[in-house]
Order: sequence, then C-alpha cells, then structure tokens
Amino acid sequence: MTGATDTAVPASTFERDIRDVMPALLAYFVRRVRPQEDAADCLSETLVVLWRRRADLPTNPDAQRAWTFGIARGVLANQRRGRVRQTQLADRLRSEIAVQPAQAVDSTDTESALDALPERDRELVTLIVWDGFGVAEAGELLGLKPDAARARYSRARKRLRETLAAG
Repeated sequence: MTGATDTAVPASTFERDIRDVMPALLAYFVRRVRPQEDAADCLSETLVVLWRRRADLPTNPDAQRAWTFGIARGVLANQRRGRVRQTQLADRLRSEIAVQPAQAVDSTDTESALDALPERDRELVTLIVWDGFGVAEAGELLGLKPDAARARYSRARKRLRETLAAG
C-alpha cells in the first residue's frame, strides 16, 4: 500500500525519508555498475525519479526502502541497456572507420596553410573539405548567410592556394 495522495509529499518529508536510504542505494549501484564511477550518476537518476514520483512514496519505512530499491532496479536496467547501445554503436563506428578511414591531413604544409587562416575561415574550410558539408550548410553552422559563406570560402581557398604556392 502506498502513501499516494492527490498532493505531493512535502520536500522536507521527502528529503528526510530518502536521505536515510541514499547510502544503501549508492552501495547497490557501486556493486553493480561498471565503471563504478557511473554509480553516482545512477543514484542521481534514481533520486530524480523518486522526486517525480514522491506522491507514491509509501509511508512505512520498510515499504519505502523496498519501493526505492525497485526504482533503483529500473534505473540500473536503463543504464545497462544504454551501455549495450553505446558499445554496439562504438563497435559499428570502429568497423566503419576500418573500412573507410577518415581523411587526414597528409602534409605539414597543408596544416601550416590551414593554421595561417583566421579561425573562422579555417573552421569553414574544414567543415566543407573534411566533414563533407556544403558551403551553405557549413556557413549556417557558423552563423553565416549562404552568400557570406560562399564569399568567405572563396577567399579562404584563394589564401590557401597562395600560401601553398609560396611554401
């Protein structure tokens, strides 16, 4: 039986009731989460869920403890599913990179020429050349109108050619 009512449990009552179980919840996560540093994040997420559902908090201390551990169990399940998705995504990215390696700057001359550009022009050029954005798209990312992006990109390419030709 829960202590659910039409109104939420007052913050002071909630804090008092939950503060006693927090060390046990943290220990629960520390024993189950890898890396252990993620245990604090799990505890935080559990506290957020408990706060949102504070109207459902049982009034009996034993029932409160069981209920909070039930919430923690759900948070742990979500954390584990997230970890699996993250690992699968990382594996997929690693395999794609192995098949199609990212373009890298192959020359110190090119790096020097890029470094000679103002930061905003360098970012525009690299977004277009390395990251595959169109000129207008890259400009939008940098807060430029399409015409301004095209003009800036044209000037940056000219400076790059001149710098590379002089080197």
